[in-house]
Amino acid sequence: MPSGGFRHGAGRPSGSTNKSSTEHSQRLSELAKAYTEEALETLVDVARNGRTDAARVSAANALLDRAYGKPAVTEEQGIVDLPPVVIELTSPVLSNKII
Repeated sequence: MPSGGFRHGAGRPSGSTNKSSTEHSQRLSELAKAYTEEALETLVDVARNGRTDAARVSAANALLDRAYGKPAVTEEQGIVDLPPVVIELTSPVLSNKII
């Protein structure tokens, strides 16, 4: 048996349904929304009274993310206008001396 690569017959059979369907995701979202107020109260409590600074900062970030959304990440791609690089190759001068 060759090592590496995919084994024949491995993976989900073609034509089978994905367990994470959009209906399943929507149902889960609806169930989670029932606990929104309690979850926010818990985050506020941790942000105010958490035992560690890390817990308080994490809870505060979670609150801000839910209130205003996560900040957009933008990558700046600037064009750097540099002069062309010139490489000069020189060979040593060969002497006509006969040894």
